[in-house]
This record gives sequence, C-alpha cells and structure tokens, in this order.
Amino acid sequence: MRPPAGSKPRAAIPNLTALLVFDALRTWVIPVVAGAVIVAAAALSATGLVPVEGALATAIVAALVLLAYVGERPLLAADAPRRDQLIGLGFTVVWLAFCYIPFYTRIFPGAPLLDAVDVQANGSGLPLRIPAAGHRAIDLVLEGKLSPNPTGGAAAPVHYRVTLESAGARQVVEGQFDDTLKTQRLGRRGTTVVHQSHSSELRVLANPGREDLSITQLSLEPPTAPAVTVSAFAHPLPGPVILGIAVAALLAGVIAFDRLAAVAATDGALTLATAAVVGAAVIFWTSNAVHPDFRTLIGSAIFGGPVGFAAGALLWWAAKKLIARPGR
Repeated sequence: MRPPAGSKPRAAIPNLTALLVFDALRTWVIPVVAGAVIVAAAALSATGLVPVEGALATAIVAALVLLAYVGERPLLAADAPRRDQLIGLGFTVVWLAFCYIPFYTRIFPGAPLLDAVDVQANGSGLPLRIPAAGHRAIDLVLEGKLSPNPTGGAAAPVHYRVTLESAGARQVVEGQFDDTLKTQRLGRRGTTVVHQSHSSELRVLANPGREDLSITQLSLEPPTAPAVTVSAFAHPLPGPVILGIAVAALLAGVIAFDRLAAVAATDGALTLATAAVVGAAVIFWTSNAVHPDFRTLIGSAIFGGPVGFAAGALLWWAAKKLIARPGR
C-alpha cells in the first residue's frame, strides 16, 4: 500500500539495548573486567589460594585482552560496519594466540624428560642420562641447596660446573647459587632484614645432534656443598630463525590491520602494544627464573616492554610513511 501523499518515510529507530551494550563495552566493561581479573589473580596467588602458574596465566590473558581492547576500540562502536567487526574479531583471536603462546610455554613447560634427580660432586648419581633424542634444545633446571649460616647472616655461595656430553659434543654450564641480605621497609618507619636466595637456575642448551645427553661431571665449590637437583624439559619454542620469521609476520599483520580505516583513531596502538609484548616475552623467556611468578612478569614488562614499545613506534612511523591507508 502506498503511503499518503506528502507523508515522509519514518527513519529506522536504532535498537536502544544494542546501543547501550556497545557503549558499555566500548567505554568501561572490558577494561574494568580485565583489570579486576589481573588484581584478583595476583591477590589469590599471593595468598596461596590458587597456584601461581594458573593465576599468572590468567593475568596474562587479561592483560592481552586489555591491550587488544585499546587497539580495536573503534570496532566496538554501534555504527561500526559488521564486516570490519568480524575481521577484527578473527584477527583478535589469532593475535591473542600468538602473543600468549610464549608465556604459556614458559609457565607450563610440559612433561619432564628428567624429573628432579640428585647428583653430587663426589660422582654419586653420575653419569646421568637425559633422554633428549629428537629435540633441538632442552631446558636444563638446576636447583641447589644453601647451608644456613649459624650466625644468621647470608649463606655461603655455592659455585657449580656441570659437564654434559653427547656423541661428539661437549658442553659446560657454570653458575652460582647464593644468598643476599636486603633491608625491607615495614610500615612507615620500620625496617627488617630479609634473605633473598638464588638457589635455582634454568639454562637453554642446544642439542644440534638431536641425541640423548649425559651429565658426566659435577664440580661444586665448596666440595662439601649439598647435592644439586637436576630436571630437564624439551625446549618448546622453535629456533631463532623461525621465531624471527614468526615475529616479523605477526608485526607485519598487525601493521596492516592498524592501517585499516576502521581503526584509524587508535593511531597504531595495536602495533605499539604488540612490539611491547614481544619485548616483554623475550625478557620473560631469557630470565633464569625456574618458576616464573608475578615478580618475573612485572620485571619483564619493565625491562622488555619499553624497548619493544620504542621499536614498535619506529615501525609505525615507517608504516605511515610507506603504506597508504585504504578507504572504507
């Protein structure tokens, strides 16, 4: 039926509920929930109510979701094209997976090749075979024991030297377990002295022949030091060349995404965030902490994040000069 002469067609009335949902997601829901999850995970871990590994992994996922929100916030607008929103959703899933895997594999190393075997400087427990056949590298975990100081001071350090052999190859790993005393503040005026023990280390060792390895010698100084506990895991990450290609591909994809007109308002925020995450992941992996915790994560963010952010800023500046932004 034709409308009466002179009448104007009624404009479509937007769904008020949908507008409110999109506005809440765009403005406060995602950052508030992500922040609450991070704080709750840290608190539950500190109180021992949940394992450190699970809490740390949860906090990392929440932090990555927060960074993705900052980089893709324009896509949460109610009037954003559905096609752009679907592209953003798919890209976010891939981005989260790429950025999370390095942290996950460091927190959860998988089944051990060698599980907590004690070896001593007098040769007890040696030679010790590590079933590393087929693996290009292993994560060797060494855990020592420091004898307490009778006077209450710092424990005497223990220097170790481990010799590993395979067919035609020999590697030597050296390090030191030690204890330091530091003054820690209590309240506004009080202080106390605390022990900070460094009694475990993780070393990534290449296994170019992809053969079994054997620990043939352990030297400790002083020789009367307690036994060293050895564990080993298959190194979960690929080699440096493949890692470099993967990082380059990830950054290239993020830069291409950031050049889309739909996220122009963020001015490369996801590129900067991705580079910062890569920098933090490098420090997270290269630290010799055997059991990463929130302190390890914070240190990685402090030392690796700014370096990655600066590199991302340089990449984004070059991208704006070299890559034209496509129209809608």
